[in-house]
Amino acid sequence: MTDVMNKTILEMSDVQALQPDLSLLKIIPRDVCERIQVIVFAKDKITLKLLTTNNFPDQLKQILAKLEQNGFKSELHYTSSEAFTYALTRFDQLQHQEDVKAEEVKVQRQAAGKGALAMISQLFKKRETMEPGDFILEIIRLAFQTWASDCHFQPQESGILMRIRIDGVLQEVLQFTHDDFRKYIQKLKYISWVKMNIDYVPQDGRFSFTGVDVQWNERKIDCRVNFMPWVLTESTVIRFLDPTKGISTFEKIWFTERTYEILKRNLEKNTWITIITWPTGSWKTTTLYSILNTLNDGKRKIITLEDPIEYELAGIQQSQINYSKDYTYEVGLKAVLRHDPDIILVWETRSAETAESSINAALTGHLVFTTLHTNGAIESIPRLLNMGVKPYMLAPSLNLIVAQRLCRKACPSCATKRAANYGEDAEIKESIKKMLDMNPKMNLPYDGQILQAVGCDKCNGTWYIGRVAVVEVFEITDDIKTMIIEGRMVNEMYGKAREMGFLSMKEDGIIKMLDGQTTLEELRRVV
Repeated sequence: MTDVMNKTILEMSDVQALQPDLSLLKIIPRDVCERIQVIVFAKDKITLKLLTTNNFPDQLKQILAKLEQNGFKSELHYTSSEAFTYALTRFDQLQHQEDVKAEEVKVQRQAAGKGALAMISQLFKKRETMEPGDFILEIIRLAFQTWASDCHFQPQESGILMRIRIDGVLQEVLQFTHDDFRKYIQKLKYISWVKMNIDYVPQDGRFSFTGVDVQWNERKIDCRVNFMPWVLTESTVIRFLDPTKGISTFEKIWFTERTYEILKRNLEKNTWITIITWPTGSWKTTTLYSILNTLNDGKRKIITLEDPIEYELAGIQQSQINYSKDYTYEVGLKAVLRHDPDIILVWETRSAETAESSINAALTGHLVFTTLHTNGAIESIPRLLNMGVKPYMLAPSLNLIVAQRLCRKACPSCATKRAANYGEDAEIKESIKKMLDMNPKMNLPYDGQILQAVGCDKCNGTWYIGRVAVVEVFEITDDIKTMIIEGRMVNEMYGKAREMGFLSMKEDGIIKMLDGQTTLEELRRVV
């Protein structure tokens, strides 16, 4: 081939023996190549090797002049019209190559679930052929399309482990060497707008990409990124913020008919506080944003204080807490009340000052929502009292406390039923008896069979697809308010709540298990 390229005049056999760099064909458009009979087939540094019939010398001189203006030198090789016609078929090869690549990109763009996981592995094998920024962004996009909630690049002595969290459980995907990952973390820092030369303090950033969401619509996906120092390098965690996962209508979130009716009834009130209590990763965002989405009827002013703002809600005034600028929840609440809101969301109650400010807002005619870290709904009351909130202020302001955790849903493609063993059967029957003692009209069908997941391609062998919340809803009745003021014990409040039909998270989970939504093993893991 080298001998062929060194010839000035090329015969048909020489042209057929050429293996041109197809990417160079685009330097001169195809219609120009056909009209002037010139084509680029090779390049040596800044020198382009052109094949031509020289049948149109004046136009050819103009092409050479333009190439020179663009910094190229030209080396002409001559051939016959017949051989040149054959050379033009290389454009067809180029088009085929681009069509194949476009199809590969299309498949890659639309890969989801197990297919996206497989595509990540394929890209990893050819990462050296890709620009680092393109590669890392593409595997992050594919990680999102496994329907993961977050993506972790976790340092270990042996390298950097990439893991993704699907339905609340981390799965190992890839492992980079420390040296290999350095160029990728620099690209991540660059697109996240954090300082690239800082690796000794934590940094928070954001970036976005275009991906296919759970409803198969192509949309912009926002990401929150945190870089944290480790012994050898930094740990990186990326959280995906997909509005289609985080915002729903009130009717579509996971409350049973009973809890739905309780929550709906209490949302019709104009004052008092509703508390959502949760461990990390329990979809408080989905519950709260779904509630605000329902209340956002255009007739009431809704203001939120958030840290951070995860999704933008049309028609709602959202404000970002900024501790570095001394903009705290306490400062924000004072400002919010001057804006005459009807509904206030205080993203998290972390101190007695925040709790008292929220209570004062509720006592002065506002409907307030906030969140709290406790193990259950009723435990929120002693938690607030231990913060220093006065019982005589807490009792009249409280309206409703909702606690939730997430269970994985059994894969509908591989789930089967099996007979419950002695311990499982006793556990389920005991829960059913307690619920029927409170409400004999409850429909709790149980025939001794329970759901068992097996594992299949659709769930990637994990047994589960998606998640459902197990919920307990604690209504603050007048009796409960009196007990708070009197300083009664939590177990006494629990007894009074049971008289009113209060169901625990486990009992809510048993109902959903009997309904075929999850397994007893998963319920035991979570609750």
